Amino acid sequence: MTKYAIIVYVSLTALVLTTLFAPACGEAASFYSQLSVGKAVVHGNLAVYPVYLPGGGEKLGDVLTMAEAVEAGKFRITEREEGASVNALEVHNDTAKYVVLLAGEMVRGAKQDRIISFDVVVPPRGKVGVDAFCVEAGRWTEVSKHFKYEKEIAPASVRSAAQGKRDQNRVWAEVSKVNVERGAVTGTDALTASYDDAEFRADVKKYEKALKGLAKNKEVVGVIVVAEGKVKAGDVFANHDLFAAVWPRLLTSYAMDAALAGELGKVPPASAIASYLAQLEDAERERTYADELQKRSSLSAGEMAAYELEYKGKKVHVNVY
Repeated sequence: MTKYAIIVYVSLTALVLTTLFAPACGEAASFYSQLSVGKAVVHGNLAVYPVYLPGGGEKLGDVLTMAEAVEAGKFRITEREEGASVNALEVHNDTAKYVVLLAGEMVRGAKQDRIISFDVVVPPRGKVGVDAFCVEAGRWTEVSKHFKYEKEIAPASVRSAAQGKRDQNRVWAEVSKVNVERGAVTGTDALTASYDDAEFRADVKKYEKALKGLAKNKEVVGVIVVAEGKVKAGDVFANHDLFAAVWPRLLTSYAMDAALAGELGKVPPASAIASYLAQLEDAERERTYADELQKRSSLSAGEMAAYELEYKGKKVHVNVY
């Protein structure tokens, strides 16, 4: 074999190896490497950093949020027909589109209030089971045939207990902490008691007013939230439209995070938050679920924990703690 032939052979071999092995990490890098972080908007004891994606990200087309599906009147969540279970619910999607449910989204009623355990994509025109965690430890009596969706998302401490610890007792413990801190202790220890508090509702309105401009920028696809000098939570989506649709509900989560946090502390520069997000490219990944439609992964890098949902090979949502 000539020297020229050896070079060509080696080059082709490298190309084949790159093609074979690049998708596992290359696709993730192509999404995360495009993200940039803007200057924080500060309100109260929270600093909220907008996360940008050029062009506002890629459209998913056939996807609705739970709020959009519920408003269409063709989506409901019930206890399981074959027998109610604390950590399992049944989703009836009669729309013609896929519906994204986010970890921490709260539903009220039935035998006890729940939150969705993990991000999940529900297929159109069908009935599927989804994982859930109880956020009302003291009730197991039916108050309605199906759940009501009040457009609320649990605070970071409860969301991370559900996604990271995956333990019902830890979720109940975090719910109790929230209620005690908020002075909203009830007979059933329902997380919704803290959200129904008039003072908290007024706080949400203030955050909506202070942060309303974030969702107007068409390239914003998410936010990172800092309190007490460190990242409390963050949510980044595939595109601006999905972020804007979820933003009002995310505000309920962040406002509760603020209500539970101490002083704001030092506000890091946007470059520090960008470096924090950049860890996602090389983070350790564990595939926690996969089927022909979707994949879920948990990511870890240093003190960061993150959870990622992909749909038809595209990033849909990543939330970080």
